[in-house]
Amino acid sequence: MAALGLCTVLLPPYERPWWVAALAALLLVLVVVLFVVSRRRPERTWLDALPAFLLFPYAALVNDAAGAGSGGSSSGMTVLFLVPILWIAITGSPRELWIASGLAVATLVVPVLVIGAPDYALGDWRRAVMWGAIALVLAPVLQRIVRDLERQTRRARLASDRVERLFDDAPHGVALLDQVGTVIRVNVSMAVLVGLDPPDMVGHKLGAFETPGQDRIQDHLGRLMFLRGGESLEAECQLRDSGGNDVNVALSSTVVADPQMGKIVMVNVVDISDRRRYLDRLAHLADHDILTGLANRRRFESELDRHLDRCRRHGPTGALLLLDLDNFKQVNDTLGHNAGDQLLVTIAGLLRRSIRSTDVVARLGGDEFAILLTDCEQADAERVAGLVVDRIATHAATLDGVARRVTASVGAVTFRAASEHAADVLALADMTMYDAKDAGRNQAVVLFEGDERGPRTAARLQWQSRIEAALAENRFELHLQPIMDINSGRISSAEVLLRLRDEGELVPPSRFVYIAERVGLMPQVDAWVVDKSLELLARMRRDHDPAFEFEVNLSGHSIGNPVIEDAIVSSLEKHGVAPSALILEITETAAVADVALARTFAERMTELGCAFALDDFGAGFGSFYYLKHLIFDYVKIDGEFVARVHESAVDRTIMRSIVGIARDLGKRTVAEFVSEPEILQVCRDEGVDFAQGYLIGKPVPFDEFVRDFVPSAVAAAPHD
Repeated sequence: MAALGLCTVLLPPYERPWWVAALAALLLVLVVVLFVVSRRRPERTWLDALPAFLLFPYAALVNDAAGAGSGGSSSGMTVLFLVPILWIAITGSPRELWIASGLAVATLVVPVLVIGAPDYALGDWRRAVMWGAIALVLAPVLQRIVRDLERQTRRARLASDRVERLFDDAPHGVALLDQVGTVIRVNVSMAVLVGLDPPDMVGHKLGAFETPGQDRIQDHLGRLMFLRGGESLEAECQLRDSGGNDVNVALSSTVVADPQMGKIVMVNVVDISDRRRYLDRLAHLADHDILTGLANRRRFESELDRHLDRCRRHGPTGALLLLDLDNFKQVNDTLGHNAGDQLLVTIAGLLRRSIRSTDVVARLGGDEFAILLTDCEQADAERVAGLVVDRIATHAATLDGVARRVTASVGAVTFRAASEHAADVLALADMTMYDAKDAGRNQAVVLFEGDERGPRTAARLQWQSRIEAALAENRFELHLQPIMDINSGRISSAEVLLRLRDEGELVPPSRFVYIAERVGLMPQVDAWVVDKSLELLARMRRDHDPAFEFEVNLSGHSIGNPVIEDAIVSSLEKHGVAPSALILEITETAAVADVALARTFAERMTELGCAFALDDFGAGFGSFYYLKHLIFDYVKIDGEFVARVHESAVDRTIMRSIVGIARDLGKRTVAEFVSEPEILQVCRDEGVDFAQGYLIGKPVPFDEFVRDFVPSAVAAAPHD
């Protein structure tokens, strides 16, 4: 603007001497030089305002050259005084603006005072006043406007920078897409997920980075376009990184309106690989045996039911093998549970390698395994059963001590043979397995198709009638295992354990309870146990210890059954036992069948006055879920965490956690499998309330229990 003003006054006619314009030109050159020098300095100094101040005498010279000296008001170059004023208003400080105002007035007044009339009339003071007013009033206003604009611009820039940093430095992936799914921009975290640099992803479809064979991203974006503005949509998919690895991610997308680009899609991408692995691990634990990694009973029964449905639709096919290890108890008793567990793990590996990937091998509990051959004939089942027996015997031959005596008894039943007998395939396999044991063990027995006789062990085949006969003839027996109050050392209660007296043999419940459950006899058995237990408890409290308590196990098939509830109510009344003396035990693995039914049953029995114990706590997948949703007074810690608690830091930590949670919930704890003094000491140190196991006492009949474990019985005994 200053140069333009100088050019206009250089055009003829000239009204002032040439040196006026020349001096103005020199001043302009000096202004330019000073301006360039000041711009190169990193910090602001007095030199920055000097070029603006020199423009005032420059404007006076140009104004004079343009004819201001001819009457004063005839020059149009007076407007150049605005240039330094605007310069200082935009770039200077308030102090420099005051100096500029003074220079503006002085520049206009000095010619009037120095040169005077007629060139500069005295009346030009009015012009000086107005320009001073402009400099003093309008320039500060303009300066504030400029500074406000600068602050707003700075804030906008900071906000923009902050958004950019939030986008670029976000801990999870963020991608901006157009409406067809093409990447417009991604942050570093998003690029890291797929192992690329951000520019390498721009211009490609986001779906191109998905694991081949999946179209979840495209489907996700397609559904997103049907949502209303502001709504988000979530999905999960897998991305394939540059190294060929799959990454599980969760997508959360929303459509954002952009004034320039229209609709764009913002996708938040979170790596959930660790969470997916954790959930997969939990799902695996729910369906697999912790020790061996094989399918557990829950998973096996599910697979068996699925296969039975298939057989009903398409005809019977495949076979079921049940396997029980011979002499395995001797390994635990002689070499310890660690050696027994290691042997089970090894045998599980042998079984897994003996079948196809489409077949199922499971550990049903203890040393019992099951193999489901989904598609085979009778000859194939016989061959696999023989192979399993041979491999286990061969492996045991390489071991030392009693482990060399471990063999396998296998019972095999095809589903076609089971359909011919119109019997439960699992019960038939169990009976056939005992045929192998009765035949000398270390062998496999197959229930052949077309054999109307069924399993050769007639007694096994007739378990249902034998259980019914035992109920009718009162051939069941109850044994009591003592439970000690750790704080007082007193035997304050006992667990009631069922036995069956059959042909002179005392049969443990593991041999017949499962069959009783399968054929629906367990509620009747439990009703008998409840009645006889309360009869013995009445004798115990009347003759020996008025505060003694009994723990009675209930099968999962009996929970909520009216027969059991009627038996409990009527037996308590008949024998005159206080309900608080009866502790009903429900195993955690039984409660999982129907949590709601178990809870309502527990509520009714609690209202009656009975107490409840959650048995085998920790053996199942949902232990703490049951603590939350079921009513229990005692928590019995599963023996798996007690048997080696004095040697295993992990088991001790688990015990400490269970005791702490139970105490916070107002429940008392019982440790099972207490077999050594060291285990009892750990239980005492960790705050367990009661101990049960062979160290405290083995299960014995009532009279023997009273003699050995009830001190008052000695005092009450007759003296010769």
